[in-house]
Amino acid sequence: MKNNCIIDEELIEDGRTVIIGLSGGPDSVCLLFETLALGAMRRESGGEGNPVICAHVNHGLRGKESDGDEAYAVSLCRKLAVSIEVRRVSAEDFAKEKGVTIEEAGREIRYAFFDELCEKIENPVIALAHNMDDQMETIFMRIMRGTGTDGLAGIARERKSAAGYKIVRPMLGVSKKDIAKALLAYDENAREDSSNENTKYFRNKIRMQVFPWLEETLGLDPGRSLLRLSENAAEDRDFFELVVSEAMDEFIEYPDGESESEFSCFLPAEMLAAVHPAIRHRLIKAVFAELGLCSDIAAVHLASADRLLKLWQEGGEASGKRVEFPQDYTFGIKGKKAVFRMPEAAEPRWKPRRKK
Repeated sequence: MKNNCIIDEELIEDGRTVIIGLSGGPDSVCLLFETLALGAMRRESGGEGNPVICAHVNHGLRGKESDGDEAYAVSLCRKLAVSIEVRRVSAEDFAKEKGVTIEEAGREIRYAFFDELCEKIENPVIALAHNMDDQMETIFMRIMRGTGTDGLAGIARERKSAAGYKIVRPMLGVSKKDIAKALLAYDENAREDSSNENTKYFRNKIRMQVFPWLEETLGLDPGRSLLRLSENAAEDRDFFELVVSEAMDEFIEYPDGESESEFSCFLPAEMLAAVHPAIRHRLIKAVFAELGLCSDIAAVHLASADRLLKLWQEGGEASGKRVEFPQDYTFGIKGKKAVFRMPEAAEPRWKPRRKK
């Protein structure tokens, strides 16, 4: 086993239990070995080390290949004496039921599984194996789809899950080439997902066709340029997130349990209408995230909220009116309050992450 780690050690504090999303592919297998090595080094230095639990989700999308991934993940954990939790679920059925893409369904299933495991553990941290190549591809895809400045920041090194647990990506600064070298040092042959070679997927086209063309034909280094762009955008995003977080702590209101719906959150309409759109739109997204709507909010939804707030600000008949947001969430005005409401079907009952 190697004596040095390639992962970002600062993201995983000594003593925390690490829940690793283990797909069985090279990236997640490398993350498992690296985390075990980090825990061993810390114990040798007198620290607590880091207990590890692996979480594997079999989405049932690739038949025998998916089952082979599961069998490999279980066998590897048995060999390394690491606990593993397995969840079998049909991502295709889930996607049809929720009306989302299979990719979105798989992501929702995985993160809900991680949160479920965290609830049983003291002081957990969720570690995922996204790497530098993933970051470059993600940023390029977002540019092509017309992302805002927050999207240019790419994948975050650290964030909170829907239930408020810490998610980290300790290999975001590590290339796939370095991951392959690390696996050679560990003498481990991970599984390969055959769908990663299928160029019908946009991400694969970028990796296999677009980036090589930019390098060979134009002599460009898209990776370095995109990562520099990501770092600059991340600074701006972090500033806005701080402003929004402070505003949320100061202004967000929860239902009083009597006259107000238990499925709502509130902000002062006057404050929300007065702030700059860059802050207002982020605040709207943050409150909806508090209620469980963490994606799919588009410019058209934010524009509808802007128009309703402007109508209220100019003295028009806005109170009692609502505009639709994705997944049957709504934004409205009631008296002097901006009302963010979740569908009652979105139970189990959400738990506010901010305590007043």
